[in-house]
Amino acid sequence: MSGHLHHSGHDYGALVEGWKAVCEGSGLDLGVFCEINGLPVLKITNGAASARDPGGLYVSAGVHGDECAPVWALLEWAASKPEILRDRPVTLFPCLNPVGLVENTRRDGNGVDLNRSFTDVSQPVIAAWQEALEGCRFDVSVNLHEDYDATGIYLYELTRGESKGDRLLDACSIHLPRETAAVIDGSDFTNGLLVRTSGIEEVVAEQLGGGYPEAILLFLKYAAVSYTFETPSEADLSRRIAAHRTFLDSLFGPSV
Repeated sequence: MSGHLHHSGHDYGALVEGWKAVCEGSGLDLGVFCEINGLPVLKITNGAASARDPGGLYVSAGVHGDECAPVWALLEWAASKPEILRDRPVTLFPCLNPVGLVENTRRDGNGVDLNRSFTDVSQPVIAAWQEALEGCRFDVSVNLHEDYDATGIYLYELTRGESKGDRLLDACSIHLPRETAAVIDGSDFTNGLLVRTSGIEEVVAEQLGGGYPEAILLFLKYAAVSYTFETPSEADLSRRIAAHRTFLDSLFGPSV
């Protein structure tokens, strides 16, 4: 795969078929952890993750349906068969909001922004997601996103250790420039990077109206480090896909 799609970026049927092809004979297991409006919501694991071994890796995409590059980048990355998919427990959620992807909307079919709702188990996909993660612990979690207002790439990094954010953004800047805005969604960034080590609950209360994004809940309950990588959704699609693939390659490469 090259980042040049031969169909709409919002063709969920093509995405599902792509994952079926990747999982066949690869050692990855394709599961449907819930259905929304008749569309399957996929969970991909390898054998180690299925056994819930410690030290796992988590990657998701498509929680906002109008951000299509991440879902194809994750598929292309998995299709490239990186060694980490064999060597470590891996859990992938290829598209958490299939209705939004089909309709090219940020919210789901009921008008809910799922990425402010990850503690709201009245939402079927959230309840199923929480059940799927029960008992799991991840060394690293990654959420792949896009931003309509951005002109460059940027990264939220929630960590309990040393930051890798600058190195990761530098690697991706061969495809798209780093964001230059000093403030994004009310938070201060430096050359496209925001690193938080504490005060996470205050951010939820003061900036997000009490609604929990996926990345924050992962950091608080499941993951030692949580990354949210963003590309500018008005840039060329192939470059956005390439940037997301490079982020995953750089994060999960042999030097990490």
